[in-house]
Amino acid sequence: MITTMTNISIGYDIIEVNNPEEAIADVENVIAPELIGYPATDIDFIDTLICETSVNNPTVAMGISISVARAASNSLDIPLFKFLGGALTTDLPIVASGVLVDKDKNELIPIVMAESIEDIVNLYLKLADILSEDYSIVNINGAYTCKDIFNEIPKIRNLIDEIKEDEDLDILLGLSSKKEIVRDKDLSQIDYLEVEEPVEFDGFLCTDSIYEESDFVKVFPYEMGTITEMYYYINYIMDKGLYPVIFGNNSSFAHVAVSFKVPFLRAALSSNVLNEVWNIERTIVNPNIRRF
Repeated sequence: MITTMTNISIGYDIIEVNNPEEAIADVENVIAPELIGYPATDIDFIDTLICETSVNNPTVAMGISISVARAASNSLDIPLFKFLGGALTTDLPIVASGVLVDKDKNELIPIVMAESIEDIVNLYLKLADILSEDYSIVNINGAYTCKDIFNEIPKIRNLIDEIKEDEDLDILLGLSSKKEIVRDKDLSQIDYLEVEEPVEFDGFLCTDSIYEESDFVKVFPYEMGTITEMYYYINYIMDKGLYPVIFGNNSSFAHVAVSFKVPFLRAALSSNVLNEVWNIERTIVNPNIRRF
C-alpha cells in the first residue's frame, strides 16, 4: 500500500509487485523526497516529477500517482472522478467481466449494452445463478471454469440470446483468447474478440496495441507510468479513431474511466470495479452510459 498524506487528507493505492523491498525503496528513497512540499492537487506537475526520477517500474510510478490523486480529491472533498474529469463529468463506461474460463485462460465475456449500471449488475447476478446449475467451480476472478471454452460457446450464446429477449437488452458475447488459438476456430457466434494482434474476424476486435484493423485498444494502467501519461495515451487512441478499453481490478480505474470518458472497462467479477462504477452512477444526477 502506497499512502500519501497531506495536512488535511490521506490517499492510497495498493499495487502488486514481485519485489516489495525494491518497490518500497523506490517510493521512500527516490520518488517521495521529490514530491514532499508540493501541492497534491497539481497532479500534472506531480506526475512530471515522478517521471523525472530514476524509477523504471511503471507500477510503482502509477501507484504513487493514484495515491496522490486520491489524497488531492479527498482534500477537496470530491470524488476522484470529479477531481480528474471535472464537476460536469456524467458519462459512465460499460463494464464487462468474464463469466466462464477454461484451463488455457480463454474467457467468455457478456457485454451488456444497458441503460444503467444497475441493469449490468442484475444481468451478471442472473447469469451467475443460471451458470451455477452447470458449473461448480469458481476461480479467484469470480468466473466459472470449464475444460474447453470453445465447446461451451453455443450453450452460452443461446443463454445470452434468451436473456436478451426476456430482459429486452442488447448483449454482446465476447471472447478473450490468443491469436494462435482462435486462428482456426469458428467465431461466428462471437461478437467481440480480445487478442494480442489482429486476426480475421467480423465483429469488434480488441488488440494489445494500435492496429488499423482493430476497433478497440487495451489500456493497462500499471504499464503506463502515471495518470497523466495514461490520459495522453487514451486521447492518442481516440485520435486514431479507436476505442480504449481499460483493463484492471483496482476500483480507482472506475474513476479514471469516467473522468477520461473511456467507453469500456474490463474487470474481474470478484473485483470492486463494477460496484464502484455503480456508486459513481448514484452520485451523478443525470448519468449516461457511453456507447462504442
